[in-house]
Amino acid sequence: MCRLMGITNFEWVRHDHLVRNFCELARSGAVMPGDPPGHGDGWGLAYYQDRALVVRKSGGNLLDEAQEVLEILGRVGKAPLVMLHLRKSAWNDTSSTRHAHPFQYDNTCFAHNGVVYGYQGLLPDIAIPGLGTDALDTEVFFYHFLSAQLTSGGALGLGEAFLETVALIRKEYRFSALNCLFSDGAKLYAYRDFTKEPEYYSVYKSCTHTSCIVSSQPLDEAMTWELMDKGEFLEIPLSPKWTRKKCLTH
Repeated sequence: MCRLMGITNFEWVRHDHLVRNFCELARSGAVMPGDPPGHGDGWGLAYYQDRALVVRKSGGNLLDEAQEVLEILGRVGKAPLVMLHLRKSAWNDTSSTRHAHPFQYDNTCFAHNGVVYGYQGLLPDIAIPGLGTDALDTEVFFYHFLSAQLTSGGALGLGEAFLETVALIRKEYRFSALNCLFSDGAKLYAYRDFTKEPEYYSVYKSCTHTSCIVSSQPLDEAMTWELMDKGEFLEIPLSPKWTRKKCLTH
């Protein structure tokens, strides 16, 4: 139960207001009926610089630590991708840097909004090291499709491996939503799927001739936002010459 944002071809001078508006969702972001306000159970920032993934995370409330994010991105200036995540934990006593999103493996990062119940059943399929014994659903979800891709001998691309894991979860597991953003440094991938509360489990996209912004909620009323369909999967190249025609929808 979280908020997600990704911006391709990021430039601080053009996108700083989107970052600031997203940070405010820690206070005002949509919540499910009956839930208390706020997404203050941790936050995470990911970006690529010189082709290398950089991840900064905290178990604190972004309302208290937003200046850190703003200062980091102000120094970065430009990046092929910036991803931000605000956590509203579905698991008791897990508000920590350890469980903040996005998760990282080598040069790939993953952030998720939703809950996968019984996720422990996915563990036997994971064949890559590094997964802690205290891993929760999102991290297990991430390692599952990474493992499928890395052990396929090149037969599966990252997006294909992800969709195979999604198909397995949809068939054999209960979940609230599988909304997520992830990247390998070449593309930003975005997916929306849910089994309840479609107004809460929303993902919007807004594409210009230079960037694509994907967010749980619209971040600027002056921009045109399109709600992603249930089951919609995007592959967006991270390129300074990106155009809307390159955004692939499955």
